[in-house]
Amino acid sequence: MDYNNYGNAAVTGVGVPYDDITWYDIEGQPFGTASRFNVIVFDDANNIVDVEGPMAIGGSFYSPRGLSVGFERDSRNQIGYSPDLVRFLVGGNVAMSGPLVVIGHVVVGGAFSAAKGSTYLIGKDDTSDQSKELEYLYQAAGGSQYWTVSDKGDHYIVPSYDVPRYIPAYRIGANLPLFFQNARENMNNYMDCIEALDVNGTVVDNNYELILRGNDPRQNVFLVDVRPNGLLTKGLRAEVPTGSLVIVRLRTGSNAHLQYGVYGEERRANQTLYIFEDATNIYMEKSSDIWGSILAPQAMFHAHPTGGHVSGNAAIRAFAVNANSGFEFHYYPFAGGLTCAEIPPVVSPAPPVTPPAPPVTPPAPPVTPPRPPVTPPAPPVISPAPPVEECPECPTCPEPKPCPSCPEPKPCPTCPEPRPCPSCPEPESCPECPECPEATKEIVAFPVPIPIPVEAEPAVCPTCPIKPGVIIGCIWGCNCCKSHQWEVKLYKLCNDMKTPLYCQKITGYGCFEFHVPFEGCYVLTVCPIGNCIITAKCKPIVSLKNIGVSNFMME
Repeated sequence: MDYNNYGNAAVTGVGVPYDDITWYDIEGQPFGTASRFNVIVFDDANNIVDVEGPMAIGGSFYSPRGLSVGFERDSRNQIGYSPDLVRFLVGGNVAMSGPLVVIGHVVVGGAFSAAKGSTYLIGKDDTSDQSKELEYLYQAAGGSQYWTVSDKGDHYIVPSYDVPRYIPAYRIGANLPLFFQNARENMNNYMDCIEALDVNGTVVDNNYELILRGNDPRQNVFLVDVRPNGLLTKGLRAEVPTGSLVIVRLRTGSNAHLQYGVYGEERRANQTLYIFEDATNIYMEKSSDIWGSILAPQAMFHAHPTGGHVSGNAAIRAFAVNANSGFEFHYYPFAGGLTCAEIPPVVSPAPPVTPPAPPVTPPAPPVTPPRPPVTPPAPPVISPAPPVEECPECPTCPEPKPCPSCPEPKPCPTCPEPRPCPSCPEPESCPECPECPEATKEIVAFPVPIPIPVEAEPAVCPTCPIKPGVIIGCIWGCNCCKSHQWEVKLYKLCNDMKTPLYCQKITGYGCFEFHVPFEGCYVLTVCPIGNCIITAKCKPIVSLKNIGVSNFMME
């Protein structure tokens, strides 16, 4: 059978609805709901510049550049517009110096910062009040009263020309930590099951490549063991029946080193799955083309400094790459249909997807959302989930062993008799005071004002002027009396490591305002930038108006 779901039609059923950000297990699909994401990262990620499909990050995302999500490199498999699907999902913070451009919704659990020009393209649901719904979802403090969404005929545009805009997770009642926790647990279960599969294919070393040969029409499992050094110095190419799955179990030790240019083939990308069984770090040491999906929720992926790509689903613990790299993720979702009998029965309701092809989301019925809370649009009509196989009969549990008797407690020792306290010496008697001589001076009486106590009014505690979770300040120029351009950066300090949260440029003088959680330690830096001449007198004149955090430093 052929699991290839690529055609010329737009792909619309990718991402998750903003009114139902829930994890669903899918029988035969190791990525579950994450099969509708190009990449899912459970901790932090940075510096990614382009993802063709949706992206989900459980931690935070940082980048000095911009990011595009959902834009295919050609017209054969474009991500379609959707009125409700989230294509950029982040559980922590987002701090970007460039713009964020997404075909779909953006939902973030923490703080959000992106450059002006960030744009989200949202499909229409044919309701008369959808634009009002979008304005409510993307409302932001400090935004212009004239801000509105733009109608482009077949879709809406949500612009960020005034302040950074996104959908906070709390506004739609989304439990993002639970979503990523369930995702990781499901993938770890699949990892254990796949590692127990019998190998039914052979690996042939053919000089510059490893040929994976199998004849199973449905599923071929291969084992590539390069321990202890973890060096993958040869390409991988499969010779299997058309449409069958290629499952590659990679044993590398703690560190996997990718040192070849091509792994897998484009025509089999949807049917190929690479399992990094024991790696905690995956180093792409040569700009490589990886055709197929990666299942490694326990490993950090270190991409190549100049580029490369993964064409498939990717589930990894963390992601890091050089800020100047052109590394990309391409959307070739894993077809599913994996036979792995040891996975526990699926108890979660089936997600809106019918493997292998992602479903087309029909228009949602009209919704008139109250303000607040928002009434989400109705879920899409989906095909029923595949039947769940019945569990085998459980074996009889053995009788529990009786607990051993506790030993008798040892008797407490007898306390010694208290020693008698020594007698205190008798105090010496004080000598008698001599009589005072009579006064010889004349005593003249004069009035002395005596204050009369007045009952004071009860003091009223003033309202604290400090706003929690807000850092506000202004730059009033430089001590050298010349105009400079300043770069104001806010970092979060944790375990002697500074994590960038915000970066704002101010020319001459101006104010800045950052929103962060109250708990935590933060460092503020003000540095001159540009081609200005810096002298010993050049020091910014800074005033801090509001420090609403528990720990704060300024450098």
